Amino acid sequence: MKKERLKSQLIQNTGLPKAAFNGYAQINLTGNEEADIDGCKGIIEYSSEKITLDLGNCCASFCGDSLGMQNFDDERTVISGKFLSIEFS
Repeated sequence: MKKERLKSQLIQNTGLPKAAFNGYAQINLTGNEEADIDGCKGIIEYSSEKITLDLGNCCASFCGDSLGMQNFDDERTVISGKFLSIEFS
C-alpha cells in the first residue's frame, strides 16, 4: 500500500499522466492525421494502408490512407496520414 501511495503522490506532484507510471503506452492524436505514441515496443505490420504497433500490453492498428512513420525510436513514435480507424487487440 505504501508503494501505491507514493505512486499517487508522484502523479499529483509531477502532473504526468497515470499511464507513465504503469508501463502503458500513451497515444496522443491530432485530429485524424497524426498519432504521437510513447512506449511503443515494435512494429508488427507496415504499409501505406495499415500500421500495427506492439504496445507491450496490447497492439494498436492504425488504418487509413497514405500512412507513414515520421519517427520511431525508444521514446517516441509518430504516425501520420489520414486515419479511418484505430483498432486495439
